[in-house]
Amino acid sequence: MANTPQFVMLSFDGAITQTNIANYTAILNNRLNPNGCPITMSFNVYHEFNDYSLTHSLFYRGQEINTHSLSHGTPASDWAEKTTQQWIDEIGGMQTVLSKFANIPATAVRGVKAPFLQTSGDATFQAMRSVPNTLFDNSFPTTMKTNPPIWPYTLDQGFQHDCLIPPCPGNSYPGIWTIPMIAVTDSNNTQCSMIDGCPRPPNQAEAYNYLRSNFLRHYQSSKAPFGVYLQANAWFQAASYNFAAYLQFLDYIGTLDDVYIVSLGKVVDWMRNPVPLSQMPSSPVFQCPYMPPSTCNPRNCYYDASITPVNEDRVMMSCVSCPDLYPWTGNPLGTITQ
Repeated sequence: MANTPQFVMLSFDGAITQTNIANYTAILNNRLNPNGCPITMSFNVYHEFNDYSLTHSLFYRGQEINTHSLSHGTPASDWAEKTTQQWIDEIGGMQTVLSKFANIPATAVRGVKAPFLQTSGDATFQAMRSVPNTLFDNSFPTTMKTNPPIWPYTLDQGFQHDCLIPPCPGNSYPGIWTIPMIAVTDSNNTQCSMIDGCPRPPNQAEAYNYLRSNFLRHYQSSKAPFGVYLQANAWFQAASYNFAAYLQFLDYIGTLDDVYIVSLGKVVDWMRNPVPLSQMPSSPVFQCPYMPPSTCNPRNCYYDASITPVNEDRVMMSCVSCPDLYPWTGNPLGTITQ
């Protein structure tokens, strides 16, 4: 395993807002991978309260933007019953919203994360196959394939790990990847799919050890990619020492010359054409990103409760002209139909 890179995937679920952008900016500032290029992170975005101008800014800093559904509606159990067409409306609709209002290429939105980690099994994957550019899912936890941790894999031969949140797909989906959410374990041996899913550590030292010990389980065994999955508001805002511990953890792995902090999609791209650690600096997957010039002219779009599908006032920060209606499933561009 000495010539295998250790990937660390920093992944955030939810809306990108003025509340959490400071955290994201602090994480990104001056952090480089061993090849001298900036680290990359993944943002699994849902529509409600998302700031599309900030989304644009992160994307054009080389960060990955994925879909976390358009509506993100409750209860969670409803998602288990959604049809293929409803998933297409959610996944494809959010891809359309991101492309239009954050002014980013639809072709770059390649990942899917199900709300509450609840899919409809085959219906969800049939939708993924139908939505252009969709490459991978990151919704399925595992507690059995954690020691040694399992690597991402294609569904060419079907679903290959424990099904903790049924239904899980029963068919094969050639070319579609799954990145299993390998459970983390806290100091009380509680297993959680998300870093913020376990009870909050009491102090910075415990929070740092929580991150470091789970990382080492990967690093010292299979070197399967280590996913740090969380909701920024739930962990960083809940206790300031959690954020300090997170940065401390990044400082630690930054001293290891075989550790690359990269987005979910870059891990899949590497697995499609793997190269040894010695060739990572020349791999096109990990070159310093060149982002072409782009434009975002931020504007606040206000929608009265009487015309929103959620029956509440909404404000949407867009990079382009405000749509007539609040974008939603079935009408992601917010157009008035006759």
